[in-house]
Amino acid sequence: MSIAWTNLTCAICGGVLEREVLRITQPDRFERYVGIANNGYARSWVECSSCGAATNVQAPENRARLSTLAAGYYEVDFATSSIADKYSKVMALPPERSDNAQRVARIHAFMNEWLPEAVSEGSVLDIGAGTGVFLSRFLEKAHGRRWYATAVEPDPVAAAHLRKLGRFRVTEALFSAALELVNFDLVTLNKVVEHLPDPVNLMKNAASALRIGFGVMYVELPDKITAYHRPPSDNILGALHCHLYDPVSVGVLLSRAGLALLRIERYFEPSGKITVAAFATQSTAVDRLAATGATL
Repeated sequence: MSIAWTNLTCAICGGVLEREVLRITQPDRFERYVGIANNGYARSWVECSSCGAATNVQAPENRARLSTLAAGYYEVDFATSSIADKYSKVMALPPERSDNAQRVARIHAFMNEWLPEAVSEGSVLDIGAGTGVFLSRFLEKAHGRRWYATAVEPDPVAAAHLRKLGRFRVTEALFSAALELVNFDLVTLNKVVEHLPDPVNLMKNAASALRIGFGVMYVELPDKITAYHRPPSDNILGALHCHLYDPVSVGVLLSRAGLALLRIERYFEPSGKITVAAFATQSTAVDRLAATGATL
């Protein structure tokens, strides 16, 4: 099967999808689960000529089949175990082997610089909370500041698991501004944005949850260079991911969502994932920093 990707535009910046980065010729486990066959199969990661992000171009009929997994992702992902088992296993990892431990450390380090010492409490919203490992670690490593946490998770299996943990408030829904979750000091999206075909709209909605003039967004995304350094069967290159990013395209995404970039870095994580992570805020917060001469 040939995939027509010419004349397609980038959902992040509107540029032209121009160069095929990688062609996948075997369906992954999610595609096999919904009945997508090997015979004649193909999909492509195609790079935008403007922002550099890569889009996952696949046959429309295959994309339609995969959309049925929206509320049952973990039924496939944890078919041979349970989400609680995964949570316990990852929580038990030593810090040097844990992506989450290192993620928590860098976020706390940033927030300790961002929030005045006199601020003894903070609020965090984690969009797409999954197994809950990140929020659990985050609350454990708060270093004196009290954090109130809210998890948003649309998958019913994951949401039920999060409620059983009893560590934070849980909203079982696909995140949107209509949920009226607002005034958070920190909003996090860890390996979430790549699952959405319209990432700009998601980021705009997520920005509405920030405390005006002070809130911080942390977003973590799979790096496009994964396509050059990992086999086609790698989960990051799978059919459920819509886009791969690099530092330039993450900056474009944040800007189009009305956010101001504060810091961006590339990480090679203990799990082997290659990641782009960024901190951003609303322009009013940047104006405040510029007026006071504060540094980060």
